[in-house]
Amino acid sequence: MGLFLRDNSFFTEDHEGVLHALEEFWTTEGHRLAFLSAEEHDSHDAYTLFTGWNGWTQLSWTRGWEWDLRRRAQLHVSRALGCPGLLTFVHDGDMWGYELFDAGVVLDQFVHWCDPTDFFPGKDTTGRPEILVAAFPALSLDLRHAAGYLSPFPEDEEDELAWDTHVRPGDRWTRGNALVFEDFWRFLGITEPRQGQHGRIVMPAPVWRRFTVETDRKRRTARST
Repeated sequence: MGLFLRDNSFFTEDHEGVLHALEEFWTTEGHRLAFLSAEEHDSHDAYTLFTGWNGWTQLSWTRGWEWDLRRRAQLHVSRALGCPGLLTFVHDGDMWGYELFDAGVVLDQFVHWCDPTDFFPGKDTTGRPEILVAAFPALSLDLRHAAGYLSPFPEDEEDELAWDTHVRPGDRWTRGNALVFEDFWRFLGITEPRQGQHGRIVMPAPVWRRFTVETDRKRRTARST
């Protein structure tokens, strides 16, 4: 089985603010955050919130593939903190994609290879590098490099050789490889993840909190009466 990954990258180092906004969102949905003890960290499938690092705060999702509530949660965080951010996802090590947002509004979506309706039905998922660059003016991103990473599978077979090239000198992966998201993260300054055991991503930023989302039965009962 290949790599499965779903991570939010918020353009802020305010990890406490990210957590507070997440608590706000899930509370309004009748849920609560259940924090894990240090002893439980390695034995539970949980959200992992990292300490703010290099301008970013990273949130790794659980292994579940629920797609609606979690994306609404990321938009709430972006709206509450007034910051842009990304959802990066990798499916079975075969393809990757992203969703770009700012101040709670989706700006762009990209799917590297597969039927885009599996993720964003009815949306243009070819990726718009100019929007990515404009969302992060402080990073002074190179538009040519942004366009290189946001390269969907070419329809013309003759272009496949160009697809299997590196975007920037020093990149580890060609843009035709789903793991090119690692180089994309490094391009943005998020961090450079490393492959650990069982395909897990090892992040250099310290873990700050790990938690699960549980139904708040008391709140649900109160709302129904």
